[in-house]
Amino acid sequence: MKTATLKLMSLVMAAILLASVPAAIAQGNGIGYQYSSGMASLTTEKIGVRVSAYNQVPHFQWWNVTSPGNDYHVMFLKLFEANDTNGDGIFDPEVDRLVGVPFLLPSGNWNFSGFQTVEEDSVVTEVHFNFTTTETYTFTTPTTPTTVPSQTPSSFDVTIQIRVHINTANPEEMKFDLILSGWVWTYDDSILVFQFTITESEHGADQGVVEPSTFAQEGNRFQFGEAYMEFAQQAEAGTTAIPVNGTSGEGTGDEAGTSVYLAFGYFGNETLEYDPILGISSTSDDGTDDGSADGSDDGSDGSIGQILGDNQLLLFAGGIFVVVLVIAVLKVKR
Repeated sequence: MKTATLKLMSLVMAAILLASVPAAIAQGNGIGYQYSSGMASLTTEKIGVRVSAYNQVPHFQWWNVTSPGNDYHVMFLKLFEANDTNGDGIFDPEVDRLVGVPFLLPSGNWNFSGFQTVEEDSVVTEVHFNFTTTETYTFTTPTTPTTVPSQTPSSFDVTIQIRVHINTANPEEMKFDLILSGWVWTYDDSILVFQFTITESEHGADQGVVEPSTFAQEGNRFQFGEAYMEFAQQAEAGTTAIPVNGTSGEGTGDEAGTSVYLAFGYFGNETLEYDPILGISSTSDDGTDDGSADGSDDGSDGSIGQILGDNQLLLFAGGIFVVVLVIAVLKVKR
């Protein structure tokens, strides 16, 4: 009888362990995050991300977690006002003229907010944080003869906040909001341009040093290698929607990599809010982007179906085990 009882207890313990497996699978699909030496690091099941604003301008680095190859780097270097010469709302460095010197984003004095997280069943499903800085911009009169409005201040304070968001609903991408306040326009028919650079490196390198091996723009998406930068075509300034146009080309200085220019229409003295996206795209066997996050050819990310399939298999196995357990109990009673 004692031996039978021990066997029964062993079966019960095995059943408990089996029931705990789905929870372990769910926990494995959460977000890992940490902050050290001015760098925030995050990982999902699809993407790895590092965001830093310590001793450098804001720097986004990301890679494919499932098959690390190259790392991709986006750096937010500068912003500047420019005369929209042909009135198309697009910045063309060959045609449009900068108004004054660019505002160079600082490499220091960025304040880290700490992490804000959302959990479901003890699994981290969302992580949010930001870097914020306020710097004084000193206006320099344009070198090309022009009339500068008398009310243009010689200097003013500009506050920039970069808010980063990542969640398990979109495990292959990261959204970052750019919040700009305090900008004083010289002309009300100018455009304000944000300049980014895009480079790539071997996996694990701290900096990108070369141009992406491939680069193309399709609509509001820049595609390079297996990564992309997607920009919304409208920003918010108070209650007004501001048009945004994106282009790419050579830098306005000696910057490495390919430069991306996002041009914003006039928004007066309102606070500008904008939210681009960085991510990893998957390709099918014929080399085309199928819109999935796992490389499957059905256009889905595969993760939900896979999790359901695993859980159904476990439940099926658990059901069989319960039947065996009941039979064992009946034998013991006999």
